[in-house]
Amino acid sequence: MSLMTMHFSLRLIVALGAAIFYGIPLEVQALSLGKSCKPEFVDIVKSETVVSGMSYNGIVQNISKIESSASRDEVIKAYVIKWRSTHSEPLEAKVVRSGNWEIVSKIIGNCLHTVQLDKRSYGASGYVSVRELDADSKVAAALPGKSIPKLYGSRVLSDVFHNDPGKKARTLMIANDFSVDANAEFYLRNFGGDGWKVLNDHHVPIQKRDQAARAITFGKAHEQHIIVIAESKSGSSVVVQWMEKP
Repeated sequence: MSLMTMHFSLRLIVALGAAIFYGIPLEVQALSLGKSCKPEFVDIVKSETVVSGMSYNGIVQNISKIESSASRDEVIKAYVIKWRSTHSEPLEAKVVRSGNWEIVSKIIGNCLHTVQLDKRSYGASGYVSVRELDADSKVAAALPGKSIPKLYGSRVLSDVFHNDPGKKARTLMIANDFSVDANAEFYLRNFGGDGWKVLNDHHVPIQKRDQAARAITFGKAHEQHIIVIAESKSGSSVVVQWMEKP
């Protein structure tokens, strides 16, 4: 497998891992977060953006990593004070201790703010996230896999849109009952007929089986599609990744 394909595979694992970890249900395109939907930080933490504007089947979320030299209890107390009940925001912050995590959450306007602190870490470290609650009503109208060609009967397992500064990307995971080569020929016909050029097309041996997987890279202007097709028990698993190059 090419270095480019490996790079995209790693990005895919990171994106999906974050989505699954935070329980974000998925979408096709980015939605703008409301005015109040910005991560909130207290003075005693340092923050670093992990995911900004990632859309997972209809719900957009921002995630930041936080660290502090203060204790977890001090960070929790600081957020409870910051998010105390007011006339305009009457809901109190909720504190939950579950497994390896201590969680503080607060609904502000149409946004759910969450702080998750890892009990296993030294000191206080974890994540701050925010998601738009109004986006939930839009999920039913979302159509995962829209605009991406698929063989008849294909099932879209996930559709993630990620918008990095100066660069956009989208990753779909698809399953169907067709062979690796049948899927490959389908995409070669469809993308080839739409002005995409084949940059790479090669088989990827898996467990000493020459035809077990196939990786195809298409390019057009400042866009690129990478399609990785692998055998599964009932057909094939397909990862389609689109990227807009800067």
